[in-house]
Amino acid sequence: MNTTRWGTALALLPLAALPLAPATPVALATPDALAAPATAAPPAQAREFTPIEDRYWNDAALRELLGDPVDSEQGDGAVTYRQFQHGWLFHTERTGVAEIHGDIAARYDSAGGYASLGAATSDELIAPDGVGRYNQFTGGTRGEASIYWTPDTGAQGVWGAVRAFWAEKGWEVGYLGYPTTTTEATPDGLGEQNQFVGPDAAGASVYSTERTGTHSVQGAIRDAWIAQGSETGPLGYPVTDELAAPDGVGRYNEFSGEQAGVAYWHPDAGAHWLTGAVLARWDELDRQSGYLGYPTSDPHEVEGGTQVDFQRGYILFDPVTGGVSDGPWS
Repeated sequence: MNTTRWGTALALLPLAALPLAPATPVALATPDALAAPATAAPPAQAREFTPIEDRYWNDAALRELLGDPVDSEQGDGAVTYRQFQHGWLFHTERTGVAEIHGDIAARYDSAGGYASLGAATSDELIAPDGVGRYNQFTGGTRGEASIYWTPDTGAQGVWGAVRAFWAEKGWEVGYLGYPTTTTEATPDGLGEQNQFVGPDAAGASVYSTERTGTHSVQGAIRDAWIAQGSETGPLGYPVTDELAAPDGVGRYNEFSGEQAGVAYWHPDAGAHWLTGAVLARWDELDRQSGYLGYPTSDPHEVEGGTQVDFQRGYILFDPVTGGVSDGPWS
């Protein structure tokens, strides 16, 4: 029986006799493409990459750090920006493409994102101590801003007048140290405040209002101020930074309050505050340089009125008569 050997016959046909399918190029998968999620593919349209796309698609480590895009690229005049799963990319002609990621990006989002803080001016930077990390931002509705991170403080934002004050005092390497909270409005809505690590990690506060300016309170004086209610207590907002007393030993802050107030610290007397008529009388007696010395108590009620104790005596205010008396310890 004769059997046709089709394979041999076809092999012997001239190539021109065989119909050919149109040529279709095959894209070879790269290792990056194989590892990336299906959604993480370069734009298919035939156009040039934007600076943000160019950096993102040509930097595998950056793609892993930021994850997939979650929004299209946005523009705002000279700035373009794009959000990703774990961070953001920004571009300006002056700064090029800058990124933020991780906890700093999370704080950026919670603070209002681009509308509030603007664009990052560089990639995440290492602080001078080698521990902290930070990004600076061009500023949006909150003005120029910074977000600093350490393992102990987390990522905290500082902006506005508080940031300008902090920068003037040396940023995180100055006496205020790293921020431990993010800038927020004070309860009365009159100002803004931030808390910081402070000298010797004893804590420091920076408060700012249009009326009182921007000032810091720290250490034991800050503790005494907080104990009497911070800015909502009798002392009110600070109107000076911590100052050295004339003897070079004591320290003090002046405060606004309904009646002017002060808080003094001395290593032998501790930190205490006074205000109103008692303070006015102490002023007349040349404060700590006078015969009474430094305060050793806060105002407290005694028979006959409100009294503040001092190293060598007392001042007593009588709320019934409005009179003030003082004297040495007998």
